[in-house]
Amino acid sequence: MAARNRNQGELETAVLSVLWDAAEAAKSEAESAQSAALTSQEVLKRVAPAGSLAITTVLTVLSRLVDKNLVVRHQGNGRALLFSAATSPAQHDADLLLKIFEGSSNPLLAFSHFAKSLTPDQLQQLRQSLKQD
Repeated sequence: MAARNRNQGELETAVLSVLWDAAEAAKSEAESAQSAALTSQEVLKRVAPAGSLAITTVLTVLSRLVDKNLVVRHQGNGRALLFSAATSPAQHDADLLLKIFEGSSNPLLAFSHFAKSLTPDQLQQLRQSLKQD
């Protein structure tokens, strides 16, 4: 993906995906949350294996994601910093939906239109999830 053709949101999403993948891998291997954290160099290698990004670009994106409370910065060994996702992909998606509905003049109507677009299976899953909470 050429730098010109990539917008900031796409790069933030790519970085978050890398961090979520690392967390999932650590979870499946029963490792600690700290082991799911990646250095900026590790993020760079996973986001742009062909070397199409500069480390400063990745550091800027990580810093912005920290400012947005989407990424947590940890102190690593020595001067190294480690980064991990602050939430799961599902929680992130839920937060985005809540922001959309909060910005609506009629959130109930907006949610109703959203729910109408769900498949019967998705609606059933939503019902089950609401019963659990």
